[in-house]
Amino acid sequence: METKMKKETRFPTVAEIVEEIDAAVPNALQEEWDNSGFLLGVKEMPVRKILTCLEINEDVIGEAAQLGAELIVTHHPLIFEGMKQIRDDDYHGRLVMELLAQGISVYSCHTPFDKVKGGNNDVLMKRLGLTGIKNLKGDDVESMGKMVEKQDPADIGRIGKFKKPYSFMQVIDLVSKELEVSLRQMRAVGQLDAEISTVGVCTGAGAEFLEMAKDSGCQLFITGDVKYHEAQMARGLDICLLDAGHYHTEKFFSEAMKALLEKKLDGDMEIVASATDLDPFAIL
Repeated sequence: METKMKKETRFPTVAEIVEEIDAAVPNALQEEWDNSGFLLGVKEMPVRKILTCLEINEDVIGEAAQLGAELIVTHHPLIFEGMKQIRDDDYHGRLVMELLAQGISVYSCHTPFDKVKGGNNDVLMKRLGLTGIKNLKGDDVESMGKMVEKQDPADIGRIGKFKKPYSFMQVIDLVSKELEVSLRQMRAVGQLDAEISTVGVCTGAGAEFLEMAKDSGCQLFITGDVKYHEAQMARGLDICLLDAGHYHTEKFFSEAMKALLEKKLDGDMEIVASATDLDPFAIL
């Protein structure tokens, strides 16, 4: 009697997944100070499950371990600067040791994902209903190949227009609703009744691009981690500025990267967006 052999499922390796991510979001787009790419793990390990997250902490590692994930894809790099020691009494060293003990590899896709079409900035623009999307110089958003070739600093953010003007306060309410961030967690610079039609954004921490946005005709710039002197500069430049928080302007990375990986990777692999709350700030 002839028996049929069940075909064994072949899962892609870490190296193969890294290659697919780099093809979609080239690591060559990262800023000089960044540390995106394959940061930790075993290249030839087969991957059955992937966890996507904004960044790694002990709770995320626990989530990945419970899921049985062999790979974590993050936005913020796990290792940002050189590590001279890896010890359990050091926060980052402890994370690295736990990941190695659990057999979990790590890939970080940071500033490249801020720049490419469909990345963090484009997700934010879509949520706010902004159209006519350009980079921060007001130029067309290029293909990733052109971005790599030109290395234009303006690609780190976006400019768009509302279909009809809003007051600054109405935009603040819109951001609060769409990003699910409390008004008490945001900080605003400028007249709340100012008319806003053209908006610049840079997810994360991008106040250094404030002047570029102003020169491109923006009445409002949205970012996170705004410092005192940057806020004073906004007043001097007569441009409204909204600090919506580093976390809240980037927290949708997990779902966005999951969607990208599901499109790029075939097979029976499971891709899960992290459910861990990474907001370090409490509302008082």
